[in-house]
Amino acid sequence: GRARYAYDMRLPGQLYVAALRSPYPHARIRRIDTAQAEALSGVHAVLSSANAPDITWYEEECALFAKTLRFQGDEVAVVAAESEEIAQDALRLIEVDYEPLGFVLDFEAALQPAAPPIHEGGNQKDEPKVYERGDVDRGFAEAAVVINQVYTTQTQVHNSLEPHGCTAFWQGDQLTIWESTQGIFEVREQVAQKLGLPEHHVRVIKEHMGGGFGSKQIAWKQTVIAALISRQTGRPVQFMLDREAENLAAGSRGKTWQRLRLGAKRDGTLTALAVEIRIANGAYSVGGEAANVSGLYQRLYHCPNMRTEQVAIYLNTGPSVAFRAPGHVEAAFALESAMDELARTLAID
Repeated sequence: GRARYAYDMRLPGQLYVAALRSPYPHARIRRIDTAQAEALSGVHAVLSSANAPDITWYEEECALFAKTLRFQGDEVAVVAAESEEIAQDALRLIEVDYEPLGFVLDFEAALQPAAPPIHEGGNQKDEPKVYERGDVDRGFAEAAVVINQVYTTQTQVHNSLEPHGCTAFWQGDQLTIWESTQGIFEVREQVAQKLGLPEHHVRVIKEHMGGGFGSKQIAWKQTVIAALISRQTGRPVQFMLDREAENLAAGSRGKTWQRLRLGAKRDGTLTALAVEIRIANGAYSVGGEAANVSGLYQRLYHCPNMRTEQVAIYLNTGPSVAFRAPGHVEAAFALESAMDELARTLAID
């Protein structure tokens, strides 16, 4: 019990943050009233789209506290109080008038012309990432057997034993952050950039971490929010996610759809491989290590004729983020399943 994790930080005068999160997968905030929460005894700060500094997040057109919410769990407001219990009480006093908007949760719906836009401008997908070598059509013409299948993998949530979170404290113009992170330098760089600070004014400490699996490679909103409130109040501020927030807002491995064609000669020699890959991207790209599903197809087996196409699809779900060997697990499931089917069809090992 002597190892200290981010949640174990207890500094004199420490405040605790709780977040109000969107109950809708897509909605616009018509009005937000935090007056009752601010007046509650023990509350020291409330941040929302009404008073937060102009800091972009996720992508350039998005704010730290956006008025348009794009997934269930998106941050609407936060409260900093003397205890976690007071902070939770204050959240129930915040009044929000939401305008629910159309939303899309699956690939096929997102690709339909009539699908509601995820972002202003209606962008539903990233540009395809295409890789080619050899002559795929000729390779399939040379094949004695062709496997043509669609494989899917589900969304997976990291659910590390230790959730995301930090404690932030300013001493003069120096910011110290005790963070649960896999990337102390990445967090320092991103926090400094968001707050307009020289990097040497930000110190990130991580003694121990209870799991991350890729989801803790980057700075998340809670770190900058804790730093903002600490600067505003002059007190150390702890903002740890609860398990519900972990599942909604701390990233996931996006589900995939993979249409794979695999051609081979009678002796099992591969002649051609063609795969179309669709990855659920969630509402935002968060940075860090992206899921490269197509990479395994390109490198694992010798095949002279190949074409891979990978497209990220935006949905009204929490953002996708790196998840241990990002992309390789999804690709290996599909490719190895196809290889097994090919071997059975050819009656070889």
